[in-house]
Amino acid sequence: MSAIDLGRIWERSLRRADLPIAYSEGFSPHAKVSFPDALPLGYASTGEYAELTFAGPVDVPAAVTALNAVFPGGLRVLHALVVADGEARLAKWLQAGVWDIAYPAATPALCAMVSDVRSAATLPVPRERKGEVVSLDLRPAIHQISTDSQTVRVVLHHVEPQVRPTEVDLALRSFAADLPEPTLVTRVAQGRPDDGGLLEALSGELVPPLASRQETLPT
Repeated sequence: MSAIDLGRIWERSLRRADLPIAYSEGFSPHAKVSFPDALPLGYASTGEYAELTFAGPVDVPAAVTALNAVFPGGLRVLHALVVADGEARLAKWLQAGVWDIAYPAATPALCAMVSDVRSAATLPVPRERKGEVVSLDLRPAIHQISTDSQTVRVVLHHVEPQVRPTEVDLALRSFAADLPEPTLVTRVAQGRPDDGGLLEALSGELVPPLASRQETLPT
């Protein structure tokens, strides 16, 4: 689902829930709903964030209940809070993201690959830019990486250029070319990187590494 499609679903659902969303001015007004760091196509997610501006006061718990009742299947608000005028915008809170890269079966070699990623001074992967293939070093973007032998969980700093989780898979398979293709890539949460994992932006809850092996890369 594209960010445009997601925006349409939100706008339609806000109308159905009868919530007083504010609209922009001009020839083609639209609901004031924005999505910092919108999810790229092809990924699953439990860690997407929206900023809404309302035209009047709302009861936040009641609004969440109303929206969840009209959203299509697979879309649901997990947390919500009020941000007062003048406080930092949500994008300032989203400093890193947690991604789970799932493989089709338990792969004991994943533990060795995670260690290889941690010990590497650089992690070059190819990326096409303006019609040319260039080398991108993933190493500065990786805050923490862990595995349970079937899923790799990686905490990626939000840097420019933004690192894609599929590029982490490329880095892993540079140490073992027979690594199977991922079956699912999911953005779990976004927030602030922490020694213990990542502190989710709205709840402040810690999203920890996977149990069997944790690697926090030095910065």
